[in-house]
This record gives sequence, C-alpha cells and structure tokens, in this order.
Amino acid sequence: MTAQTVQQGDLVTVIGLEVHVQLETNTKIFCGCSTAPADGPNEHVCPVCLGLPGALPVLNEAAVEAAVKIGKAIDATIPEETRFHRKNYYYPDLPKNFQITQYDEPICQDGELEISLEGERHTIAIERAHLEEDPGSLQHVGGSIDTAEYTLVDYNRAGTPLMEIVTAPDFRSPKEVRAFLAELEEVLEYLAVFDASRDGSLRVDANLSIIDGERVSDDGSIELADLEAANRTEVKNISSHKGAEKALAYEETRQKNAVRRGREVEQETRHWDESRGITVSMRSKEAEKDYRYFAEADLPPLRVAHWKDEIAIPELPKARRERFASEYGLGEEAASKLTSTKQVADFYEDVASEFDPDLAATWVADELLGELNYRDMQITDIEGRLEEIATLVELVATDEITAKNAKEVVLRGMLDERDDPETIVDREGLGKTDDDAVQAAVLEAIEENPDAVADYEAGEGGAINFLVGQVMQKTGGSADPGDVNGLLRAELE
Repeated sequence: MTAQTVQQGDLVTVIGLEVHVQLETNTKIFCGCSTAPADGPNEHVCPVCLGLPGALPVLNEAAVEAAVKIGKAIDATIPEETRFHRKNYYYPDLPKNFQITQYDEPICQDGELEISLEGERHTIAIERAHLEEDPGSLQHVGGSIDTAEYTLVDYNRAGTPLMEIVTAPDFRSPKEVRAFLAELEEVLEYLAVFDASRDGSLRVDANLSIIDGERVSDDGSIELADLEAANRTEVKNISSHKGAEKALAYEETRQKNAVRRGREVEQETRHWDESRGITVSMRSKEAEKDYRYFAEADLPPLRVAHWKDEIAIPELPKARRERFASEYGLGEEAASKLTSTKQVADFYEDVASEFDPDLAATWVADELLGELNYRDMQITDIEGRLEEIATLVELVATDEITAKNAKEVVLRGMLDERDDPETIVDREGLGKTDDDAVQAAVLEAIEENPDAVADYEAGEGGAINFLVGQVMQKTGGSADPGDVNGLLRAELE
C-alpha cells in the first residue's frame, strides 16, 4: 500500500503511529487482578503482575477475543499460529524488567482503516496489531518528567491488556493523524472493546521524519531506502486526538526548521509536554536489537484463526454512515454526527422509527448533541433518560409545544434541572396557544404598532420580524414563529 498523495514541496512530513489501546476486560491479561479503577496505589496487584519469582502467566481469553474483533474490523489477517515474546528493557514501572508482548508473529497482520479528511478519503495501512501487557504508571510530583521533584510508581495498571496498533508511515500531516485516531476510536467503541472515558485508555507514540520532496513519487509513495535513511524522532506521552495534532505540528516545525538551517535531525525519543506545548528530548532512540526479544516460554502458541469466522462484530461506523445516508437521506455531516458513537446511532434509529427522520436528525444531531457538548457531557451521561428525550421530540412532532420552547426551555431544563419534559411544560405553561388566540394576538400587534405596519408597507424587511416578536410576547412564546409570520403577512396584505 502506498502513502497518500501530497502537495509537492521542498520538505515532506512522514508519520507512522503506534497506538496503545487499553482493552475492556474485567481482569488483567495474565492474572486475575481487577482492571477496575482502584481507590489507592498498588491495590490491584499480585505476584504475577508484580513479576515475583515463580509466578506464571495465564492468558485472558476475553483479551484474545477483543483482539480478534479488532482484526475483523480493520480487515486484518489472523495467522494460523501466533505467539508471545519477552521484550527486555529496564524502566521503573516495569516490575519484571521485561514486557510480555508479541514480536514477529502478531495476532493481526496487514489491515487497513479508511479515513475522511476535508472531503477526501485516504486508506491508512495497518502493518500489525498485537496483544501485550501494560506497564505500571509513573506519577511525577511537582512538575513534568524533566522537572519533577520526585516520581512515584503505581503498579495498579501493570498487566492491563493492551492492543498495540502499528500503522505504516502513511500520514503526511498531523491533521491526518487526528482524523485517523478519531475514526479508530469510533471503531473500537462500536466493538465494545474500549472505553474512552478511562484515564490512559488510548496512548500514542508517533514516529516523524522529514523527507526531501524530490524523493516523493507522483502518487505520494516513498522508497523504503529513503525512509530508512531519514532520521526520525519518536514522540511519546500523547493521549488525545487534539494532543496528537498539536504535538506533531510542533515536532514537524522543529524538524523542518533544523533541516532548513543545515542541522541534522537526531534520531531520538522525545516527550510531549502538553502543559508547555513542546517536545523535549528523553533519550536516544532504541533499535530493535536493544530489546533482545526471545520467545515467552511460559505461554504456548496461540491458534485462534478460526475465531474470525465465529465471532460476530456489529455494523461499523463507516458502513452505518453510508446506510444512514441512503436509508434516511441524511447529508454527510449529519450522518457523521449521528454515528459518532454507537449509543448516538442507536438512539437516532429509535427516534427515526417513530418520527420523521429529518426531525429526528435535527433533534439528536443538532439540538441534543449540541446542548450536551456545551455542558461537556456525553450521551452516556443521560443513558437512562433517553425515553424522556424521545417524549420531547414527540411533543414537537405533534405540535404540543414549539420547537423554540422545546429547545430553549424544556431541553435545557431537562439537562440542568433533571426534570422530565411534561413537568417543565406544565410548570412553564408552554402548551401551544390555540389558533384563535394566536389570531387575536396578531390583530392586536398590528393595531398597536402602526409605525411597524407602515415600515412593512414601505418594504422594510425587518418590520415583519418586529411584529412577529410582539405576537410571540403576547402568547408567552407558545405560538409557532413560522405560523405567526404567515398570519401577519396574510393580514397585512
């Protein structure tokens, strides 16, 4: 698979990713310790995840099943036999001084994921995705990694199952990286193997190098020899889509400036300091030989290729977007919003089965998600109240209340005060005014505002809006503004 076509220039950015995804299992990958959030440090630990002498690992079946689901979702090959290895290195949060991972026989190989950016679609090659255990976590007290007074080690996370997803160097901009991470996270959430709300659930290491534009072919591909000749930096400690774009934009600028000034880019590992918005040097970049990989003798080979046919996965975001566009006539933007999470998509389909799909799209994609986003909330925060939201849509669909009052009074009251829609409608007196009362308010507004009537007759467009406002005031906002506009025009003409 070739890299994406890019605009030619004197220097080209090349990025590859290593995405570490925490899998949602009840216990750790090689022991029975809980993966639930702990109340204190070093609480969910045992001889296995602490690497004590004589403790033997036992593989978690749920983690393997999650890996197979991911393999199906990225259309990867699952080989007949795969195995685990030991990756040897010293770090304070690695209690065994090696990590059980997969080396040259990963469980998922040669996959891909399509992304959409600014109306264009790109296919990113995924070279491999493999299972491994998470190390513990370091807590830097009094500063960042290079300024802290001291560092604490918490082994609660040690042994948590991870899936490391390694892409080809197919990215040509930080924006593409952000789009890929967003799409990948959607896929993982649809598969129910990942929880984005967990701290540290998705962590990114990015390798970035700068290539002379003359070494890039017309289709955007770059020869392997040219890639290997370019010194690259690995940027670590990236934990969000936005953070990835910011970190790589900084690193891209830093490296291009160095090359243009005739300085060599060092091959090194750098730390993304989010608080300062810069990358800082950590150490020289390790080579593969430095890890001294060898087979994990305490775990037998894994043979689960047949699981790919036996394990079902749900309709994925891309397929659901396409179906929403064809089945419900939605535009690309609306379909994208409505498939952002499986919960949102499921709720939309529930509402669209009862009411007009366009009305359902407006209320779920625009009104509900907009109000939730304003409050920094997710649809999962109101999961037990979705029937109340459907009731609100019904009140609008049946003309019981106006759309304006439904959004500005009822929906906001439901989210802020946690009242049900009927209670808010009754309390605020928002029942829709009958036709006779609206007609009477229209006649009163015309009679009481002769200057506005004269302005309307003189062709001033704003006059009708003023009169509509007067009628809405008289009806307590319970009339439909569109109906009021039509009644006023009919009377005035």
